[in-house]
Amino acid sequence: MRYLVTLILSILVIVAAFHFAKPLPNTQFDESFMPKANYVRYIAAGNNSAVAGLFWIKALTNLGESYLTGTEFAYLGHIADLCTDLDSLFYTPYYVVGGISAMDSPDTSDFKVFRRGIRVYPEDWRLALYYALRLANGPHPDKKAAADVMRPYFDSPDTTIPPHIRTIYRTFELDTMQTEMAVATIIEDAMQPRYKAFLESLSNKMFRMLGLRALPTMEEKDRVRDIIKDIIQKVADGNLHPQQAFGLCMSMKYKPPVEPPAADSLSADSANVAAVADSTSAAVADSTVSDSTAVPASATN
Repeated sequence: MRYLVTLILSILVIVAAFHFAKPLPNTQFDESFMPKANYVRYIAAGNNSAVAGLFWIKALTNLGESYLTGTEFAYLGHIADLCTDLDSLFYTPYYVVGGISAMDSPDTSDFKVFRRGIRVYPEDWRLALYYALRLANGPHPDKKAAADVMRPYFDSPDTTIPPHIRTIYRTFELDTMQTEMAVATIIEDAMQPRYKAFLESLSNKMFRMLGLRALPTMEEKDRVRDIIKDIIQKVADGNLHPQQAFGLCMSMKYKPPVEPPAADSLSADSANVAAVADSTSAAVADSTVSDSTAVPASATN
């Protein structure tokens, strides 16, 4: 009986919450409404976790229906914000939103969810990575902020963090630099003992920063990648001066092939006109000479 009362109360809470709901902002849809967490919290009478679970079940149901019907479900971030606002320890919405949100989605309602997630679960590098990727690829890319989010995980004692995730903050930082500065930074990193285990990652970053992914064939890419790895390794071992390494790397910076300038159609037309005019003048001159030789000498007297 006690559980039945709780269920009825929860249903009434949801009905009341939707009654006081306001339209979702900036979604360009008007068929759905979302209550504010402060209204729901007031009516939930302390059952915040249970109510958050009911909202989340409804969100997953609607999400599944959208996959079946091929329609867009634009409210997952908003519902996740509501659920985690009611119960900040509710981990599932953080993880699900991070896993299915498009990195370049123009809807930034998930940003608030990610900020709450990394505040409540600061040791979870996956939630931080979701947020960093959204910051770097969202409607207003901010790679510096993305680097700040991921920097603490470089020295994290968590053994489940892959090596490329530990250094991904450097990738975000390098993307904000000019090529020359990025190349110098990578060389400086190769000289630091703390990066000794990430030399291959530094080589890949150097390859990308020099624009060498645009090389036309895989053979050329592999050859140049091996050269860069050798340079980075020699710098790390102290067998190559960093200034020499900088010069070698900059000399390999990709330069797009220069296409021959297109023929000037106007110049070509002018040349054609001139040729026609010359031939016409010549023909006229020939005809004049012919006419003058055909006239009898007596006619000129």
